Amino acid sequence: MEKLVKQAQRGDKAAFLELIEGNKLSLSRAAMAIVHNEEDAADAVSETVLTVFQKLCTLREPKYFKSWMMRILIYHCYDILRRRKRSVSWETLPEENREEIWEDRGRDEVLDIRFSLSALAENDRLVLTLYYLDDLSVRDISKLLGVTENAVKSRLMRGRSRFRRIYEEREAESCEAYERG
Repeated sequence: MEKLVKQAQRGDKAAFLELIEGNKLSLSRAAMAIVHNEEDAADAVSETVLTVFQKLCTLREPKYFKSWMMRILIYHCYDILRRRKRSVSWETLPEENREEIWEDRGRDEVLDIRFSLSALAENDRLVLTLYYLDDLSVRDISKLLGVTENAVKSRLMRGRSRFRRIYEEREAESCEAYERG
């Protein structure tokens, strides 16, 4: 990847496109973990790609490209959240709407995992997404988020525990509903 970064820094557009294509999924996952909205996530990814293209020459260490790009993405996501004037959190939904959303999820395990992730606090969700879905190391996540490695480890442990509890509760409810129906 360092070779592609250096080529892109020298103006090779094909190398830049290859870098972006290779990281598109990671960018999308991280953006969704933060903003919870496909349109906002797409906007954040687009803004990130533009910023990376404009500022690539300022990157001193090509080996840190992915961390640098993810940091830019996180800033753009937080900007979108700050600009978002009206937002409805899960906790503020009336109980009836929560049940409708819950039932609409179906029994598909992928949706159960996404639902369980979306129920986590933002810090827990982001760290779990970066660690498990984007395969970043604890050290890279700590640099990316500007926190200590121990803080990342704590968030991972807390996030895993909360995720497991939410997922198991969801599974238990699905089983009960299946047995009743």
